[in-house]
Amino acid sequence: MNERLAQSLKDALIKAGAVAASFFGPATPARESFDLSAEVEAAKADWVAARQYFDTVTDPDLIDFAVYNMEAAQRRYTYLLKRARAEGVRVQAG
Repeated sequence: MNERLAQSLKDALIKAGAVAASFFGPATPARESFDLSAEVEAAKADWVAARQYFDTVTDPDLIDFAVYNMEAAQRRYTYLLKRARAEGVRVQAG
């Protein structure tokens, strides 16, 4: 495995772990400084990065991970976008 691919996989696994920890970690009280608009933008950036990673993967074992990672990022983005719309939070397009 070349170094670039190995580093991409390592970065993706770290992000996946952080996302999983945020969903399954201990419940925390609501933060006053939670910026839903910024969370939507960050989730969109994660989704784009996951799609780009999927486009570069060629190893069959990594393709499965890339698909899972891309779907998870898309679902998180969709969830946050729906939540923002329900709360009347404006999110910049683009």
